[in-house]
Amino acid sequence: MRLLTLLFAITFLFSCSTTKKLPKNSDRIADELQIQKTKGAAPWTSLDLNNKSDKFHFAIVTDRTGGHREGVFMDAVNKLNLLQPEFVMSVGDLIEGYTEDLDALNLQWDEFDGFVQKLDMPFFYLPGNHDITNQVMEDLWKKRLGPSYYHFVYHNILFLALNSEDQKRGAGRGSISDEQFAYVKKVLTENQNVDWTLLFMHQPLWNQKDTKRWNEVEQLLKERKHTVYTGHEHRYVKYKRNNANYYVLATTGGASGMRGAKMGEFDHVVWITMSKEGPIMANLLLDGIYDDSVFTEKMREHIEKLGKHNPIQITPYYIEEGDFVQGSVQIKITNDENIPMHVKFDENSSIDLIGIMEKTSMTIPPNSVKILSMKMQKRHFGHDEPLELKAFVSFKPDNLQTTIEYPYIFRLKPLPKYKLPKTNRKIILDGNSEDWHDFKYSYTANEGEMTVNFSICYDDNYVYFAAKVRDTDLKSYGSGAAWAQDNIGFGISALPMTKSAMSVGRQWYKDEFYQLLTPKTKDVKTVQYRKFPDGADMICVATKYGYFAEGKLPISYIEEKQGKNWKTIRLQVVVDDKDGSEINRYWWQPNWMDKQNNIVGSGMFFRE
Repeated sequence: MRLLTLLFAITFLFSCSTTKKLPKNSDRIADELQIQKTKGAAPWTSLDLNNKSDKFHFAIVTDRTGGHREGVFMDAVNKLNLLQPEFVMSVGDLIEGYTEDLDALNLQWDEFDGFVQKLDMPFFYLPGNHDITNQVMEDLWKKRLGPSYYHFVYHNILFLALNSEDQKRGAGRGSISDEQFAYVKKVLTENQNVDWTLLFMHQPLWNQKDTKRWNEVEQLLKERKHTVYTGHEHRYVKYKRNNANYYVLATTGGASGMRGAKMGEFDHVVWITMSKEGPIMANLLLDGIYDDSVFTEKMREHIEKLGKHNPIQITPYYIEEGDFVQGSVQIKITNDENIPMHVKFDENSSIDLIGIMEKTSMTIPPNSVKILSMKMQKRHFGHDEPLELKAFVSFKPDNLQTTIEYPYIFRLKPLPKYKLPKTNRKIILDGNSEDWHDFKYSYTANEGEMTVNFSICYDDNYVYFAAKVRDTDLKSYGSGAAWAQDNIGFGISALPMTKSAMSVGRQWYKDEFYQLLTPKTKDVKTVQYRKFPDGADMICVATKYGYFAEGKLPISYIEEKQGKNWKTIRLQVVVDDKDGSEINRYWWQPNWMDKQNNIVGSGMFFRE
C-alpha cells in the first residue's frame, strides 16, 4: 500500500509540473499540444499526433519541386511511415506553381494532398516560392490551407512556421513583412519560457539582401536557444550564426545534381530527436543516413571554388567535312591551388564511340598545368551516342580533416562545324519573316506535331537569329511566366570557343544571354532579373501557323567577350509546348544545364 501511495504521489507531482497555462484564444488539442485554432481551412492535415511513443521524434521534408523528379517524394512518404515520427514538418516548395491557372493549381494541390494523406501522422504545410508567387496562388493557399504562417507549442518546444514569400517577390528575394514581424514578436513575447525555439521557413534569408524585417527577427532570437531550418537552394549546408545552428536542407524530390553527400546534393528526410539540450539531428538519405555535418560551410567554400573555376577544359572535335573515323580532343588541367591536386579519369565508351585516354590517373603539382589528349574512334554501329568521360578531382586542404572530391562528367562526340554566314540583307525586327531568305536548321517536337525552323547570321553591327514555330494549338496569355505557356527560348554564348564549349549554363546562363519569348507577352524581360545587353532586342508574334520570333545581339557585346577578332557563337534553341496543365520542353541541342545530357561544345557556329 505504501508503494502504491508513493507512485501515486510521484505521478501527481509530475502531471502538475508539466501542466501549462494555455495562451489566450488557444485550445488543448492533444496532450502537451497548444495551437491557435483557425476557422475553416488550416495548414495541417490533422492534430491527432502520433505520440504514442515515450520519445519525442519528428521529421522534416524539404523541397519537392523546382523541377520535381517523379516518385521521389512518395518514396519519402513510404519511408516516413516506416520511421513513424510523431509528425512531419515541411520547408515549402510543395507544388510547381508559378501560374495563375486555377485548374492547374488545384490539380497540383490535389496531387500533393494525396501524397501527405498517405502519412500515418500529421503533416504541417509551409509555403515556398513555388507555392505562393502571385495573388491567385496566395488566395488559393488561404482557401485550401488557411494561414501562411503560424506556430504551436509541443512538449514546451516552440515551433514557428514562417512565410518567406509573404510579399510574393520570388526566388532569391524572400522577405518578412511588417505584419508577419509583429506576429513573430508577439509569439516570442508570449512564449519566453519554452525550452527551445525551432523556426521553419523556405528561403534562407540570411543569404539574401533586402529581406525587410528578417534581420530584426534574428535579433529577437539571439538571446534564446533556437535552431533554424530552410530549403530553397536544393543543397545542404550547415551554418553557425546568431549563437545557433542554421540549416539549408537539400531535396526531397526537387531538382538536384545528386552528386552525393560530399557535394551536399541528395534526397533526404531529416530526423529530429528533441531533448532539453536541443535538437539531435540525423539526415536520413533515402538510401542511407548521415549526421548534420555531412556538408559544412568550409567544405562548401572549397567545393564552390572548384565549381566556379573548372580545372578541366576540353577542346571539342569538330568535323570539317566527310564522315568521322577517328580524332583526338585536347584536355587541359589547371591546378591553381597551393597544394597538389589528384585527377582520375574514367572513359566510358558508348555503343558508337570508343574513348582512349593517354593517361587515366595523375597528380598535378601546385600552381601548374597538364595537357593530355583522348582519342575518339568510331565503331560504325550506325548510332550517334556520345561517350562519357568522368573525372574525379580531389585534394586535401590544410584546414579540413577530410579530402575534398569534385566529380565531373563530360559527354563528348564529333560535332558538326556549323557556319555563321555574313549577310548583305537588311534585317528589321518587325515580326515579318520575309527579311529571312533561309531557315536552314530545323527540328521536330511533340512527336512531330511541332516543327521549329531557325536561322542565324551576322553583319557589321549585329548577330541576328530567328525561328518559325509551327504549332496549331497556341497557348499564350500576355501575362504570367513565359515558361508557363507556349514559348521559344534562345540561348547564346559569346564567350571564347574553349570557354563557351565548357559552359553548363550555370545560374541560368549567368555568363551568357538567355531569353524566353511568347507571342502575347509585351514586356520582354530576361530570367533571374538580368537585363538585355545594351543594343539587344527581340520580338515574338503570333502567325497563322503558330508564331515567329527574331532577335539581334550587338557585335560590341561579342567583342567584349572575345575581342575584335571574334570567331564563334554558341546557340541553343528550345520550345515549351503547353498541353493542358503539362508543359513539355523540347531542345535543339541537349540542354547545357543538364549535367547528364549536355554535350561539350554542341551548337557552336563558326564565323565565316
